[in-house]
Amino acid sequence: MDTKSDGFKVLLGVIGGIVAIVVFGLVLSFAPELARGTQPTPTPGGISVGQYRGVPNVTLIDQDNRPITFDNLRGRAVVLAFGYTHCPDVCPLFMSDMRKIKQALGSESDKVAFMLISVDPKRDTPEALKRYVTAFDPSFIGATADDATLQKTVYAFDGVYEIQKPTGNDPNSYTVAHTAFIYLIGPDGKWKSKFPFGTPVNAVVSGVRDVLRAGGTSNTTMKMSSPLTSPLQSP
Repeated sequence: MDTKSDGFKVLLGVIGGIVAIVVFGLVLSFAPELARGTQPTPTPGGISVGQYRGVPNVTLIDQDNRPITFDNLRGRAVVLAFGYTHCPDVCPLFMSDMRKIKQALGSESDKVAFMLISVDPKRDTPEALKRYVTAFDPSFIGATADDATLQKTVYAFDGVYEIQKPTGNDPNSYTVAHTAFIYLIGPDGKWKSKFPFGTPVNAVVSGVRDVLRAGGTSNTTMKMSSPLTSPLQSP
């Protein structure tokens, strides 16, 4: 019997086993990263629309119970959000940010319209909208429409909304899940960019100023993400 040969084979087997254990351990240590895949790097600021798109040709009803279209706002930049007056947290914060944006713009705010489109037409009558938006600023615009028009409008901005089931016996005790962005439309009526919920106010202000000064093109934003990644808020 060749004892040296047998010993060498045993040594190779031991080394191979150690290597296998090390490799297996490394695979386990990196498994969470592999499962998550490539993680996006958070980037402050807005998300630009690759090819600037026209806004939908729809007629909404404003807080004074009058028809309003995006064409009525041509010549001004539009800072837009979707929400509803019964929203307990996200929407009031959006409206508060809009007020801060207007204040930060100073005299330039005369060239900007600030608008909330309600995705809850059942409860958000023109009267309710007027009380709500003017509580943040008398110049703010509130508008809504029937469900078909709202869907066309929201989808045109790569958004979604969904009325949730009532939480109790009261049929009006429902919430509405909706995408949470501030949208920026240029004076030329083209949708330029969107800002996720939580974007610092100064980033939005910079985007608005760029649009105003460049005749509609914002230079402070990044490439647009897929609409499937839009945050859906359900207060």
